[in-house]
Amino acid sequence: MRVLHAASFFNPSPGGFVPLIAALAERLRARGDAFAFVAPRVEGASWHDALRAAGAELHAVDGAGAAARLARAWRPDVAHVHFYGWEPALSAALWTARTRLFWHAHSLYGRGGAARPTLRSLAKYRLLGARVERFVTVSRAVGDELAALGAPRRRIVTVPNAVDAARFRPPSAAERAAARRELGLAEGEPALLFFGRDPLVKGADVLAAALPGLPGAAVVTVATPAEAGTALAASGNRVLARARTDDVRPLLWAADALAVPSRGEGFGLVLLEAALTGLPVVASDLPALREAAAGRAGVAFAPAGDAAGLGTALRAALAGGRLTPPAPDPADSPAGWAERIVELYERGPAG
Repeated sequence: MRVLHAASFFNPSPGGFVPLIAALAERLRARGDAFAFVAPRVEGASWHDALRAAGAELHAVDGAGAAARLARAWRPDVAHVHFYGWEPALSAALWTARTRLFWHAHSLYGRGGAARPTLRSLAKYRLLGARVERFVTVSRAVGDELAALGAPRRRIVTVPNAVDAARFRPPSAAERAAARRELGLAEGEPALLFFGRDPLVKGADVLAAALPGLPGAAVVTVATPAEAGTALAASGNRVLARARTDDVRPLLWAADALAVPSRGEGFGLVLLEAALTGLPVVASDLPALREAAAGRAGVAFAPAGDAAGLGTALRAALAGGRLTPPAPDPADSPAGWAERIVELYERGPAG
C-alpha cells in the first residue's frame, strides 16, 4: 500500500505532531508499505532528519498547489490530509483517482463557541467532502464542530493524540534542578508555564488578570508575542520568554504549574504532556481539555475567561507541589496512535 500524508505544518519544531507521524512511518515500514510525508518548506525545521530516519519519504514544498501536484504524481492508495488549508487542493487533485481520502482535523475553527453551518462550510463538507472516506478528529469536541458545520456524522471518527510516556516522565531531583538553572529560576521561586502562540485564543489576558493574586511567581512563556509578554509583566511578576523550543520537556520539569486559560482548544496536547511529568495543570473548563485530562491526576479547571477562578486554582496548584502520576497505559502512546490509524485504513469506508 502507498500511503501519503500531507500537513500544512509550519512549525520548525516537531511539537507533538511529528512524533506521531514518525511512529506511523515506522509502523507502515514494518508492514512493507510505502510512506511519504508532504509539508511546507520551513526554514530551520529541526525535525526532517528524524522523520526520514523513521522511514518517511519527506517532501518539503511551497504551498498547497505544489503539495497537490506531488500527491497526484505520487499516486497514493491512501491520502491523509492534516490540519486546515490543504484539503481542497489535494482532494481536487485526486478526485478522479482511486485514492482513499482522509481529512484530519486537529483544532477547532472558532474559539469554542457554538458552530453553525454556512454555505461555505456545507460546500466544503458535503460537496467536496463527498469524496472523503473519513473525517478524523483529535477529540469529540472537534468532531461535534465538524458535524455542526456539515460533515456527515457517520464518517467522523475520533483518534485522540498521544504522547510518549517514556519521554514525558517525572524528573529526578537532579534533572529538575538542572532545568530550573537553565531557565534562570531562583531556588524556591515558583514558576508558571504558559504557551501563548495565539494570545487571544490561549487566554494571555486572562492569565495577566490573574497574576496580581500570585505575587512572586515567575511566568515562563513559550512562543508568546512580545505584547502579550509585556501585559503579563505589568503585574510585577517576572516573565522569562522563550521564542521557541525544540523540546518542551525541560520546561515541564522546571515549572511548578501549567496554565492553560484558553478560550478554545481542539485537544490540549501540552496538558497531557504536563500530566505525565507530574506537573499540576490549571485549564479552562472546555470539552476538549476535559477529554484530554480524563483519568489524569493533578488537572484542575476554571471557567473559561474567569481570571479570579484561574488565580485561585493556580494558587492551590502551586501550594500542592508536583505529583507522581500513575503508570501510563502502553496503548496511549505514539505507537498506539499509529496502530489506530492503520486500523482505519484496514477497516474500509463507513457504512
